[in-house]
Amino acid sequence: MRLSVLSISKTLCCLLLVFCVSGSFAQDRKTLEADKKKLEQEIAQTNKQLSQTNKKQKKTLAELQLVNSNIAKRQQLIKGLNQEVTLTDREIGKLEVKINRLSRDIETMKQEYGKLIVSTHRHRNQYSLLMFILSSKNFNQAWRRLRYITQYDEYLRKQVSIISEKQLVLASSKESLEAERANKKQLVQSQEKEKKALEKEQQDKNKIVSQLKKQESDLKKKLQNQQKKVNQLNSQIKKIIEAEIRQSQQKQQQTKSGTNTYALTPAEKALSSNFESNKGKLPWPLERGTISGRFGTHPHPVINSLTVTNNGIDILTEKDAVARAVFKGEVCNIESVYGLKFVMVRHGAYITVYANLDQVYVKKGQTVDTKQKIGRVYHDKDENKTELQFQIWKNTEKLNPELWIAR
Repeated sequence: MRLSVLSISKTLCCLLLVFCVSGSFAQDRKTLEADKKKLEQEIAQTNKQLSQTNKKQKKTLAELQLVNSNIAKRQQLIKGLNQEVTLTDREIGKLEVKINRLSRDIETMKQEYGKLIVSTHRHRNQYSLLMFILSSKNFNQAWRRLRYITQYDEYLRKQVSIISEKQLVLASSKESLEAERANKKQLVQSQEKEKKALEKEQQDKNKIVSQLKKQESDLKKKLQNQQKKVNQLNSQIKKIIEAEIRQSQQKQQQTKSGTNTYALTPAEKALSSNFESNKGKLPWPLERGTISGRFGTHPHPVINSLTVTNNGIDILTEKDAVARAVFKGEVCNIESVYGLKFVMVRHGAYITVYANLDQVYVKKGQTVDTKQKIGRVYHDKDENKTELQFQIWKNTEKLNPELWIAR
């Protein structure tokens, strides 16, 4: 009976190992496939925006920003495909090892079983089983001999069952191997397709940059004009927040000088804490869009000698797109800069800002819910772009919105 128990144990261990490895592999693949699907959707959305933006013959900075966004996403997509190919290669290798091991085990067990059958027939030809039992000295010995014969037959049946089980696992493994090889072939084809698309996008980028460089003096003027608007917007936002802080301190009878933090009521503290706990999970301030300008100071994408500073992020979107609140709060201010409006929503110690709007759908003092419509984003006909400026502040500290919104 030892051989039977050992064989069963080996088979169970083999199956458990296969399920564990397959489960882990499936989880990794599931994550990669979800990322791939998301990136493909984002690229499709950016392409839709590009088709609207590049209707004019004249190349624009917005078009360059969209192409740059697509290049970055395409590179991520190719990286994910590379990881999938690596995982598939690893799985193919494991399946090949498993198939070889199972084949050897089955062959060994067949040989052992054959020897047992030959030995049994030889024994049964020489001695009648009935005589073997009847020749017992007493009843107990006859019972033990009968039990031995029964157990021996059961052992042979188990050996057949184990061989059958291993053959099923072997057949299943061979099917899995063929499926993985077919999957790898598809992945490699997808890689080639994405690489060609990336190459074309990089060529498009070079053409746009080349054309924009010819407009460098015009671009500098536009940038200076835009910077004036941005500086005015940032100055107004900071002044409003500082005034709000002073007002909150007066209400709470906190006159301690030099503190640039809101004096919060218990309800406002709870709201702040709730907002903070949603870092990295806040919805986007637009239903669809592509980040075109990132937080902080960065080199200008065309004019190397210039840098661009951003207190928030810029998001290119579709014409007539509507900005929406990223969290519940109270509209604390609605102001305008150079004819365009911006809305500030307070969430305890946190402020979210939605700028570059031509229509506003809320009022000062109004309580808004998550994803509630704030206003329509202005469409620039000259540049053929619709772009929202979105900021997050904690008291008087500027925060990077990309770290707060869901990826």
